[in-house]
Amino acid sequence: MHLIIVEDLPFDQEKLADLIRQDCDSHGERVDLSFYASGEDFLAHYRPKSCDGLFLDIMLDGLSGIEIARKVREGEKRLPIIFTTVGRDYAVDGFAVRATDYLVKPLDLGQVAQCMERLREYLSVPSSISLLEISGRGHSAPVDVPLDDILYAQCFDHIIQVNTASGVYRTRSSFQDFTAQLPHTGRFHVCGRGLVVNLSHVARVLDSELLLKNGERLPFSRNRRQEIQQAYAEWAVDRSRKGGWAQ
Repeated sequence: MHLIIVEDLPFDQEKLADLIRQDCDSHGERVDLSFYASGEDFLAHYRPKSCDGLFLDIMLDGLSGIEIARKVREGEKRLPIIFTTVGRDYAVDGFAVRATDYLVKPLDLGQVAQCMERLREYLSVPSSISLLEISGRGHSAPVDVPLDDILYAQCFDHIIQVNTASGVYRTRSSFQDFTAQLPHTGRFHVCGRGLVVNLSHVARVLDSELLLKNGERLPFSRNRRQEIQQAYAEWAVDRSRKGGWAQ
């Protein structure tokens, strides 16, 4: 596991590093830590997908942690960003840059261990699925589709049409084999025969339709309404409980 710590106070930097190492040692896990004392230095060296988690002090000299996170989010939607702070006064600003978690100073092993456990669980869930997309003349080409981008998928005679925020992909597969690739975290729910929906893109469950956040409507059988409402409610509760760790 490779983690980056951006902290301008040497004592706080070493304290966090020591607590992370203690937790990883207790799990028999190796951790590689990189350190930066300023946001400017970090951004000059950072490359997308080069680490598994980013610990950012909010109150840095120069660029603040919020400003750094905003720049990181331009190319990294899924990277866990954990803010270290003396209080939660910046929670609203953190929400805007999709902060994953907060550690409140003075740090202790208990809160760092909880954060690390959530980080391990988060990293254990794949961020994309691999498909053989049907291209022209019946040829297929491999493509990785980010799970966050999937709106819903439908099966038509062993052809899966995957509708995403950036376009549509078609692949040959049974519906059962396709849904088996999706993480079983409650986010993806089978809402009808040959229809699986990413609940994080659902705005409302109507009487016999799902209203997506992009305005699309997906019909479902009324006799499944209670089941779908319950799945959506459970997902919403889980997302609220896990905060930025929900997936």
